[in-house]
Amino acid sequence: MKTFLKIIAYFCIGTTPFQILIVLWAIQIVLSSEYNLFSLSNIEFIRNHFSLLIPVVDWFYSWFWNFWLDFVFSLSLILSQTFKAVVSTLLGLWILKKIN
Repeated sequence: MKTFLKIIAYFCIGTTPFQILIVLWAIQIVLSSEYNLFSLSNIEFIRNHFSLLIPVVDWFYSWFWNFWLDFVFSLSLILSQTFKAVVSTLLGLWILKKIN
């Protein structure tokens, strides 16, 4: 069980740089286009700037509740990714502290 929790903790901590890069990419988009902090949603970012993920989004819509996904994808990208980066890092550090 400890090994599994370590893998989860290191995954949470290891994905933080990618989340920070997405936030910086979104900030650059906001500064250089007509988007603002709240208008650049997750789905707008995926459709216009990261279209490689469109098949994944379509697959999510075939498996999960459309209402829930509409809500999640409509959130502001910068705010939600920043929140996820902070929470996942803190969760990973907390798990490591608890199991060691």
